[in-house]
Amino acid sequence: MKKKLLISLSSFGLVAGFWACGDGTVEPLNEETDGYVRAMLETQSIDFASQVADAKKNCAADVICENEMAKAQGSAILIESSAAPTPESSDGIPQPVSSSSSRDFFNNFSSRGPIGQQSSSSVAPVVVESSSSEVKVPAGQYGTCAPSKATAELNEEVTWTFTFNTQGSGLQPTDIMNASFAWAMPDGTPESATGQKSAKTKYAVSGPKTTTVSVTAGGATQEVSCSPLNVNGAPITGCKCMPTNIQPDVSQGESATWTASGCTTTANITGYTWKGATADASGLVATAPVTAKGDVVTGVSFTVANDDNTKVTVACEDAKAIDITSPDYLLEVTGGQISQDKIEVLNEGCITVKGTWDNQYYTPTITVVCDASGSNVSLKITYGSATPVTGTGAYGVNNITMPLGKAQAGAIEYNNVCITLSGAESAKCGLGTQG
Repeated sequence: MKKKLLISLSSFGLVAGFWACGDGTVEPLNEETDGYVRAMLETQSIDFASQVADAKKNCAADVICENEMAKAQGSAILIESSAAPTPESSDGIPQPVSSSSSRDFFNNFSSRGPIGQQSSSSVAPVVVESSSSEVKVPAGQYGTCAPSKATAELNEEVTWTFTFNTQGSGLQPTDIMNASFAWAMPDGTPESATGQKSAKTKYAVSGPKTTTVSVTAGGATQEVSCSPLNVNGAPITGCKCMPTNIQPDVSQGESATWTASGCTTTANITGYTWKGATADASGLVATAPVTAKGDVVTGVSFTVANDDNTKVTVACEDAKAIDITSPDYLLEVTGGQISQDKIEVLNEGCITVKGTWDNQYYTPTITVVCDASGSNVSLKITYGSATPVTGTGAYGVNNITMPLGKAQAGAIEYNNVCITLSGAESAKCGLGTQG
């Protein structure tokens, strides 16, 4: 008797993967055959769990198949078949028909082959295992390996994992399943490991770490260099990316600007490296150009390093360009009073407050006041370097107020009072006074 697992595929989806054994019994997968199936599906970019789930669902629609599956306690199915199975046994239970070579992964069969309903048009079983001893030497690299994270702390457990290249390695599923691994992890504890496609280690010394794995499969051995790992030493704490100017005014030729601030360490800081922006000579300040209103600068960050091999990366807020000569929305001040009218402002809209104030005896603080209605509403008002004002509510928010400045006799202008909104289509904003 020879064990074979057959999985019926139609457009790479499992239709019905359950076959009767010669004596009418069904056995669950064991560890070895389970691995073969997973390897086979991996080479075809097919998810193992979803295929098994679909197979069980289809089997449940057939009484005989359901009974046989129950005997296996609902597991995936392992088939025992003779070397030369017949199309149908004497008791009417169909038998599998398979190729003698594992290289023939897809074999045509009739609708009478598997137990349960089956299409006869384009379905073929995948046979995982073979009597063939052919070994195909791969033309490409077996795969890649990488640490579980790019940066680790001292004495933190790190897992290195090898991943097979299923598209160009030339390996067969049996090659993958029979592969052996020898890991070399200098400076780690342990420094070596064998047998598994993953290896764990810890590092007591900071710095960049390299690892290699020798993979023996398909009758050949390849040494694969893993992507690098950095182990931090003395910690760096307190870092912030300050948004020096994240609403640059293109009418004034401004650029978006950020400042690295607050980084402390017991070692010596060796420098700052910026991504998405250009640093000045100090390395602490970085800028990014904008050319038109609405330009957005995203993905800016800086990485600070010390002389104990520690690196910390800090993300910065996005920037969006404005043009004060062309505001999104305008609220006007006329005379010595504030209009009670409100305007509709959409998410990420910016307001300019502009006009004249002619009451020298009354100098209140001018404010922008916003309301919004909706579901799980969040409304934030920002203005220059002032602390943002935020309001939240299950059904809306009212009187979210941002102070702008004291009214003085003469011209008044406040630019870039911006709204960030979620849970509502728009906000209603107007002017107010305090004091």
